[in-house]
Amino acid sequence: METYSASAVTRNYDRLVGVYDLLASLWSGGAIRAARMWCARQTRSKTRVLVVGAGTGDDAALCCANGADVHLVDASQKMLAESVLRCKSSGGTDPVAIDDDFRNVQFTQPMDDILVPFFLNIFCSAELPQILRHLKECNASDGRILISDFSPPAHFFASKSLMELWHGIPMAFFFLFTGNAWHGVHDLPHALEEAGLTIVQRQKFRIFGIGPRWIESLIVEIKSDR
Repeated sequence: METYSASAVTRNYDRLVGVYDLLASLWSGGAIRAARMWCARQTRSKTRVLVVGAGTGDDAALCCANGADVHLVDASQKMLAESVLRCKSSGGTDPVAIDDDFRNVQFTQPMDDILVPFFLNIFCSAELPQILRHLKECNASDGRILISDFSPPAHFFASKSLMELWHGIPMAFFFLFTGNAWHGVHDLPHALEEAGLTIVQRQKFRIFGIGPRWIESLIVEIKSDR
């Protein structure tokens, strides 16, 4: 396993490493994990896979078990260490661990697949174009970006208000404990369109398996110039 040194850390999840999975499960009824694992199952053996904001790494471990060449990026040293442990316990390939802010990371070879598990939600809408642009720069021209995140808010006022409340409570928690940006629910399909990216597949997940479909996974490709 290779490990790259870190530069200045922002939006750090070190204090939450022991409770992050539990909080995600309690708040979404398993929908957050289901969306992450759905993306991981789309990866293939012997391809270069980047996991941005690797977290505790169940999805990254599945990519390793599938035989992918996995690179993990996380600004939290403790989250990264936990993700590496899970990857190594998968019995598959060993990951490359990069302890840094993703915005500082450059690759000499592009990635075939980039997994983005709820990473975009730590940024405000004004920062999204920069992050999406860097994801494109790290991706092969025929590669894919696999995003798990919150669905865009509904147009119906009552549904939108309820979703914003559900999203806002943990947003306040992470704002206080990690320094995440404070923002409403992103309209990711619109942001992706503006960034020159096309959604080619979409899978929605119900909260607690029976509730509203407020979590989704997206497979995204760079728009063709043709």
